Formats: sequence, C-alpha cells, structure tokens
Amino acid sequence: MHTQHHEQATVEEIVEHIPASSEVLRSHDVDISTRRVPLEHAAQAVSASTDEMLAVMEYRIRRAAQNGK
Repeated sequence: MHTQHHEQATVEEIVEHIPASSEVLRSHDVDISTRRVPLEHAAQAVSASTDEMLAVMEYRIRRAAQNGK
C-alpha cells in the first residue's frame, strides 16, 4: 500500500497493513468496526485529520523499530 493512497484506503485495509493502527484509530474515536469505510470518511466523521492519524501511526512504527534494534 503506497502512502498517497492511505486516505482512500478503508479502515480495514489500514488495520491490516499498518501495525498499531487500531490503537491510533481508537484514540481518535474512530469506530474500527466500520471497516469498509475509507479512512478519510472515518476521520471526517470524528472531526480528525487523516494526516495527523497517519503521522501518529508512522511515529509509532518508527519508535517500535528503534526499540527493537
């Protein structure tokens, strides 16, 4: 999955392809049971920024990778 397509990806695809995304989505009050909804729409529903959510996911992935070394 390419970065430029994450906003159009469904919540299900994000959860499947990005480690720790469920936790980030829940922290932004995104209902992850709405799995077929595009991330962009799920974010709009809770007045959140998809860029912010994706940045937090990326940060957590990088931090986990650094801690794993």
